[in-house]
Amino acid sequence: MTANLAEIYLKAAEVVRTNGHYKGAYFEPSPESGVGILPSPSECAVCIAGALSIAISGQPTPDRDANPDREHYDVIAGRLADAIGIEGDPLLEPVGRLAGWNDTEDRTADDVIAALELAAKAVAA
Repeated sequence: MTANLAEIYLKAAEVVRTNGHYKGAYFEPSPESGVGILPSPSECAVCIAGALSIAISGQPTPDRDANPDREHYDVIAGRLADAIGIEGDPLLEPVGRLAGWNDTEDRTADDVIAALELAAKAVAA
Protein backbone atom coordinates (compact mmCIF):
# COMPACT_ATOMS: atom_id res chain seq x y z
CA MET A 1 0.00 0.00 0.00
CA THR A 2 2.92 2.42 0.57
CA ALA A 3 3.82 2.54 -3.12
CA ASN A 4 0.19 3.30 -3.88
CA LEU A 5 0.15 5.98 -1.19
CA ALA A 6 3.21 7.63 -2.71
CA GLU A 7 1.53 7.64 -6.13
CA ILE A 8 -1.68 9.07 -4.68
CA TYR A 9 0.17 11.86 -2.87
CA LEU A 10 2.18 12.74 -5.99
CA LYS A 11 -1.00 12.78 -8.07
CA ALA A 12 -2.63 15.08 -5.49
CA ALA A 13 0.40 17.41 -5.71
CA GLU A 14 -0.03 17.53 -9.48
CA VAL A 15 -3.73 18.34 -9.07
CA VAL A 16 -2.87 21.38 -6.92
CA ARG A 17 -0.12 22.37 -9.35
CA THR A 18 -2.54 22.16 -12.31
CA ASN A 19 -5.82 23.36 -10.79
CA GLY A 20 -4.59 25.81 -8.18
CA HIS A 21 -4.96 26.02 -4.42
CA TYR A 22 -8.16 26.89 -2.58
CA LYS A 23 -9.09 27.49 1.06
CA GLY A 24 -12.37 27.09 2.87
CA ALA A 25 -13.89 24.16 0.96
CA TYR A 26 -12.85 21.10 -1.00
CA PHE A 27 -12.92 23.08 -4.24
CA GLU A 28 -13.75 26.51 -5.61
CA PRO A 29 -16.83 26.51 -7.76
CA SER A 30 -15.55 28.33 -10.82
CA PRO A 31 -17.59 30.80 -12.78
CA GLU A 32 -18.53 30.16 -16.36
CA SER A 33 -15.57 30.42 -18.72
CA GLY A 34 -17.12 33.21 -20.76
CA VAL A 35 -18.04 30.91 -23.61
CA GLY A 36 -20.80 29.06 -21.81
CA ILE A 37 -18.64 26.26 -20.44
CA LEU A 38 -18.53 25.45 -16.74
CA PRO A 39 -15.42 23.64 -15.60
CA SER A 40 -16.07 20.35 -13.88
CA PRO A 41 -15.40 20.23 -10.14
CA SER A 42 -12.28 18.14 -10.81
CA GLU A 43 -10.88 21.07 -12.84
CA CYS A 44 -11.37 23.68 -10.12
CA ALA A 45 -8.89 24.98 -7.56
CA VAL A 46 -8.79 22.63 -4.56
CA CYS A 47 -7.69 22.36 -0.97
CA ILE A 48 -5.35 19.56 0.07
CA ALA A 49 -8.30 17.31 0.97
CA GLY A 50 -9.97 17.99 -2.38
CA ALA A 51 -6.76 17.26 -4.27
CA LEU A 52 -6.40 14.00 -2.37
CA SER A 53 -9.99 13.08 -3.21
CA ILE A 54 -9.42 13.79 -6.93
CA ALA A 55 -6.28 11.62 -6.82
CA ILE A 56 -8.29 8.77 -5.31
CA SER A 57 -11.68 9.00 -7.00
CA GLY A 58 -11.56 11.69 -9.68
CA GLN A 59 -13.97 13.90 -7.71
CA PRO A 60 -12.98 16.75 -5.35
CA THR A 61 -15.26 15.65 -2.52
CA PRO A 62 -14.96 12.26 -0.86
CA ASP A 63 -18.11 10.18 -0.71
CA ARG A 64 -19.90 11.23 2.47
CA ASP A 65 -21.87 8.01 2.82
CA ALA A 66 -20.65 5.42 5.28
CA ASN A 67 -19.13 3.05 2.78
CA PRO A 68 -15.75 1.44 2.09
CA ASP A 69 -14.70 4.24 -0.30
CA ARG A 70 -15.02 6.89 2.41
CA GLU A 71 -13.22 4.68 4.89
CA HIS A 72 -10.44 4.20 2.31
CA TYR A 73 -10.21 7.98 1.84
CA ASP A 74 -10.12 8.61 5.59
CA VAL A 75 -7.27 6.13 6.09
CA ILE A 76 -5.23 7.74 3.30
CA ALA A 77 -6.03 11.26 4.57
CA GLY A 78 -5.03 10.28 8.10
CA ARG A 79 -1.74 8.84 6.88
CA LEU A 80 -1.13 12.07 4.94
CA ALA A 81 -1.81 14.24 8.00
CA ASP A 82 0.60 12.11 10.03
CA ALA A 83 3.26 12.09 7.28
CA ILE A 84 3.37 15.88 6.99
CA GLY A 85 3.28 16.36 10.74
CA ILE A 86 -0.11 17.97 11.18
CA GLU A 87 -0.60 18.29 14.89
CA GLY A 88 -3.98 17.64 16.35
CA ASP A 89 -6.27 15.10 17.85
CA PRO A 90 -5.73 11.83 15.98
CA LEU A 91 -9.38 11.03 16.68
CA LEU A 92 -10.46 14.15 14.77
CA GLU A 93 -11.71 13.28 11.32
CA PRO A 94 -8.68 13.36 8.99
CA VAL A 95 -10.37 15.88 6.70
CA GLY A 96 -10.66 18.28 9.64
CA ARG A 97 -6.96 17.95 10.38
CA LEU A 98 -6.05 18.54 6.74
CA ALA A 99 -8.49 21.44 6.36
CA GLY A 100 -7.19 23.23 9.44
CA TRP A 101 -3.64 22.99 8.09
CA ASN A 102 -4.63 23.92 4.52
CA ASP A 103 -6.71 26.94 5.54
CA THR A 104 -4.01 28.61 7.63
CA GLU A 105 -3.78 32.22 6.47
CA ASP A 106 -0.23 32.04 5.13
CA ARG A 107 -0.53 28.56 3.53
CA THR A 108 0.33 28.63 -0.18
CA ALA A 109 -0.03 26.27 -3.11
CA ASP A 110 3.73 25.72 -2.96
CA ASP A 111 3.42 24.67 0.70
CA VAL A 112 0.69 22.16 -0.15
CA ILE A 113 2.59 20.74 -3.12
CA ALA A 114 5.79 20.43 -1.08
CA ALA A 115 3.94 18.70 1.77
CA LEU A 116 2.33 16.20 -0.60
CA GLU A 117 5.67 15.46 -2.26
CA LEU A 118 7.35 15.09 1.14
CA ALA A 119 4.62 12.67 2.24
CA ALA A 120 5.14 10.65 -0.93
CA LYS A 121 8.85 10.35 -0.20
CA ALA A 122 8.19 9.47 3.44
CA VAL A 123 5.81 6.61 2.67
CA ALA A 124 7.97 5.31 -0.17
CA ALA A 125 11.07 5.07 2.05
